[in-house]
Amino acid sequence: MTKLNVRLVEEKDYARVLEILNEAIAARKFTAQLSPATMEMRKDWFIHHSAPRHPMFVAEMDGYVVGWVTLTEFRAGREGFRFTSEISYYLDSRFHRQGIGSLLMQRAIEAAREIGFRNLVAVVFDTNFSSRKLVKKHGFRLWGHMPDAVDIDGKTIGCDYWGLKIEK
Repeated sequence: MTKLNVRLVEEKDYARVLEILNEAIAARKFTAQLSPATMEMRKDWFIHHSAPRHPMFVAEMDGYVVGWVTLTEFRAGREGFRFTSEISYYLDSRFHRQGIGSLLMQRAIEAAREIGFRNLVAVVFDTNFSSRKLVKKHGFRLWGHMPDAVDIDGKTIGCDYWGLKIEK
């Protein structure tokens, strides 16, 4: 029997979180980050996501981390966005389409509500149909589109801003 648990990230998970992120970077279709992430590059990022206001959650299956989700400051330094957070999520490709993304999304939405955010924003490539389906399933609505805004290896991709109003 497989046991799935969603919990706050711990330092012991950092290397695995980076493995999952680097798999997405290498795929060239889920993130605009093009260079592999290193622990040194992401040190401050992990510290930021250890704070209660911008948590990171991991999904672990039988003790093995298979995905993660973060709530990140939206438009850092602009206080007017203090009640809006960006949500990002990544899964190990071997664990796609098993409901894990939905569990991570549900936990992040709960946390956003507990923290007091009023809006969540997901930035999704317009070619990422699985992610579009996931955000729609959880009540996000299309708030904006940026045509050909991302350039990956000479290929341009549009990206969509999906938003969720958080009810108290």
